[in-house]
Amino acid sequence: MLNRQSGSARPLRIAAAALLLVAGATLLAQSKREFTVSASRYAYRVDDAPRPVIRVRKDDVVGVTFSAEDIPHSFTIDEYRISRRAEPGKPVSFEFHANRAGEFRIYCNLAIDDRCLRELAGVLIVEDR
Repeated sequence: MLNRQSGSARPLRIAAAALLLVAGATLLAQSKREFTVSASRYAYRVDDAPRPVIRVRKDDVVGVTFSAEDIPHSFTIDEYRISRRAEPGKPVSFEFHANRAGEFRIYCNLAIDDRCLRELAGVLIVEDR
């Protein structure tokens, strides 16, 4: 027995199926990565890692909870136009889309302590898929 579909329903079903495939592929390619970053004079700490490195894949959504332990500090990545300031006891949370592969410097841009400007640094590594 033949199943006859109306002429207008079939293109809509094909378009809906294509949309679901594209949405599914996008969700698979993009994942959310969460990091806790703290700053104290002259050092960032990323989670419990031995070095201040955030490593993600291109197209990941990166969530950061950033806190300062001693004096105000910033979390700055110029290439991603990120500059978030945290006061001691007042963490800030933000997200960004890691849409460029490469290594990017994380630094404190506050001039409260000249040594912070020189030494407080980390790295965002965005690996290509």
